[in-house]
Amino acid sequence: MILLDTNILIDGERYVLDPSESYVASMLSRAELELGVHSAPSPAQREERQGRLRRLDAWLTWLPFDRVASEGYGFVAARTRLTGARLRGKDALIAGQAYSLGASLLTANTADFAPFASMLVVLAPTPRTH
Repeated sequence: MILLDTNILIDGERYVLDPSESYVASMLSRAELELGVHSAPSPAQREERQGRLRRLDAWLTWLPFDRVASEGYGFVAARTRLTGARLRGKDALIAGQAYSLGASLLTANTADFAPFASMLVVLAPTPRTH
């Protein structure tokens, strides 16, 4: 199972995803995408973002951020703080959810998730060649 970071959901057409893999996403990422829809600077951009979100809704399973995910967050965030690494809240929540699932995390911003790399597999996407 591979948990998709929000940036992959936004720019998914830029990357090659393996059809044999099982991809999921966090409801936290869906909330970020909703913010993007409602923050769009123009009606055309709002419609484009809403269309992307509808396509993602049809394709993905959105996982709730539940008690088990919150335990994963607590664990990875505490371990990261002990190392002195900078802890970014949203990234720690997503990393904690991936950890709780035993899932890999696919992100275009692997450096942001480097503090969690000892606890979960952080993957970089394969760029699509045109």
